Parts: sequence; structure tokens; C-alpha cells
Amino acid sequence: MSMTSNAGLPAPAEEVDEPRYEFHRLLRREENYRWWRPLALLGTAAGFFAVLSIVVALISLVMMMFNPVFWSDDAAALEQLTVMDMADPMMFSILMVSLIVMIPSVWFAYLLLGAKPVCLLVSVAGKIRWGWMGTAFAVSGIVYAAYFALTFILDALDAGGGAQVPASSIPDSPLFYALLVILLTPLQCAAEELVFRGAFMQVIGSWLKHPLFAILLPVPLFTAGHLYDIYGLLDVAIFAIAAGYLTWRTGGLEAAIAIHVVNNTSLFLLGSVGLVDLNAEGSDPVSLLISGAMTAILTVLLVKVAQKKDIQRSVGPAPRRRTDQHLLQPWPIAYPVPPQHQAYWAPEAGGNFPGQHPAYRPGPDGVPQPPLEPGQPGAPGPDGPGGQERHGNSR
Repeated sequence: MSMTSNAGLPAPAEEVDEPRYEFHRLLRREENYRWWRPLALLGTAAGFFAVLSIVVALISLVMMMFNPVFWSDDAAALEQLTVMDMADPMMFSILMVSLIVMIPSVWFAYLLLGAKPVCLLVSVAGKIRWGWMGTAFAVSGIVYAAYFALTFILDALDAGGGAQVPASSIPDSPLFYALLVILLTPLQCAAEELVFRGAFMQVIGSWLKHPLFAILLPVPLFTAGHLYDIYGLLDVAIFAIAAGYLTWRTGGLEAAIAIHVVNNTSLFLLGSVGLVDLNAEGSDPVSLLISGAMTAILTVLLVKVAQKKDIQRSVGPAPRRRTDQHLLQPWPIAYPVPPQHQAYWAPEAGGNFPGQHPAYRPGPDGVPQPPLEPGQPGAPGPDGPGGQERHGNSR
């Protein structure tokens, strides 16, 4: 009976689970991560945003100077020109563009100091998952359609405290205003998501591992940018929490961008035809309750759909950079490679080069030995290797 032994065989390699990085931890995925890099990223993005904001302000000033009201003596008309009237197409465009410039600001900063590829700012897949975004748009559109229908029914019954939209909050050219909404609002929503649910979540997540920190800490910053009363600010905060949770739960910004675009675009389009007050700053408890319930329902639905579609939530470590490659690659060698253990300058073993001494003879283990001098045993003679010099006739 024969017996087999594993002695001398290498032990099987133990399987090591690779770490997985969720969306808010993607900056930690890079080998060159340092604690100060997220701060540098935010500072660089803020610098880009400041420069672009100055450019937008100068362009806005030039546009206002072409308005005859700017040069008039009518103080009331001049004051109206400087008031943030969201029903005014020019004021609406200026506000939207001032937010849209956040896209190149955070994008270039992330390109310099963020994780690679740069689309990790959007999702753990390193790209925009268009199929998932389209699904999120469809689900969000259905839910928001039901929400606005319910709101209008309650306003008709006067259960929601609805009020008449003032004529000053209705655009003079609804079609032109709607065109601006369709062109600019999706970019404005994407810009806010890239900053508050993209860059801020990943910066906070690089320092604090638990996702609650990355979801909740950017909420006050996002809410402070909206000029509403307490009920309106609470509504914005609920939306920000839902968007942050969806970003973490689905591993990307696609769902958050979808609900943001559907919400803002719907409100501005309804405002263009006088169904919503574009300059409203107040809300009420009933509206807050309905809006909060709708946001919660939509969040649960999107999470369920993401689970059914098995949407990627995390990614493995970044590919290691190869260190065994030489910086300078030599050109192809045109001469035979010397045998192993033979010096590169030594003549080829077993042969002679013209005009050179006899070739090095092969030794043990293939190591070349110096040639034998004449007279030594085994040295080549006139009649061949190991022979002796002969004189006279052969017998």
C-alpha cells in the first residue's frame, strides 16, 4: 500500500476577504489616502467655485446694464430689478447658473485630489448607471404625480390652506420660462447632489466610518441654502436625509438626482402656469406632513427596486500599481543571450570569436572556465584536442 505525503509541498494560501468600500468611504479606497487630502479637496473646490461665481456675477452685471431700467431714475423699478424674483426669467437663469457652476468646481477638484476614476464621485461603479437612473426617474415621476394630484385636491377642498397665486409670481412668458426650467433645472439639481451627497458625504466618510455621520452632517448646510420658514426648512431637511440615505443604500447619486430633478422641475413647471407660487417662502404643518410622507414612501420604493435589481452598493480595493516595471525599457537584443551564470562580457561558451583567444570551456554547473594553456592536459594541440604533435611518415 502506497502512502502519499504532503511534506515539502507549499501550504494552500488562505482565502482573505478583500475589504469592501461603500459610497461614503470611497476616498479611503486609494493607497495614497492621507487625512488632509479631503480638506485639500474641499479647499480646491471652494477656490474653483469662488472664481466661477465672480465670472457669473460679472456676466450678470453686464446683462443688467443692458436693461433700460438699470439707467432709469425710477427707484421702485430699480429695486424690483435687484429683488430675487423667481418668476423673472433673467433672475431665474442667474440663480440656476450660479449653482450649476458647482459641477465643474467639484469635478476638477475631485479629478486632482479625489479617488480614481473621477466618476467614483457619482457611484461605486465608477460611472453613471443610466439604466438605474432611468428607473429612478420613472418611479419618482409616478409618485410625484400622485402627490401633486392629492395636493391640488386638498387645496380645492381648502383642507391644505391653499392660497391664490399672486399675479406677480406668474411668468409673463410661460413657454419661454418652461424651456429655461427644462434646460437648467436638471443641471442645478445634479450640481447640488454632487456637492452635498457626493463630495461632502465622501469627505466626512473618509474620517468617520458610520454612514449616519455622512448622511446627517451635510443636512444643515443644504438646508441653510433655502429661504423658507420653519416648515419649509423641515421639509428640505427631510428631503436631504432621504437623498443621503438613498445615496448610501444604492451606492451612488442616481436615485437622489432623480427625485431632486423631478421635484424641482415639477414645481417650476407648475409655477410657470400659475399653479404654484414661485416666490412662496412659507408652508404649514399639513403640507409638511403630506410632503414628508410622500418622501418616505418614495424612498422605500426606490430601495425595494434597487434590491430587486441588485444594484451595486460597494466596490473592492483599488487596483495596485505595478512596481516591477522598469522606467526605461531596452530595445530588443540583436545578439544571443549568454548562458545562465555567465558574465555578460564573457565569450560564448563552447565557441571562438574571430581574432580572440580560445573560447571558455564549460565547467561544472555550466560555469565557464578559463581556456587551457598549451601543454596542459586536455589542451588542444595541432592535430586536435588532447593530441600530440607527430613527425615523420605514418606506419
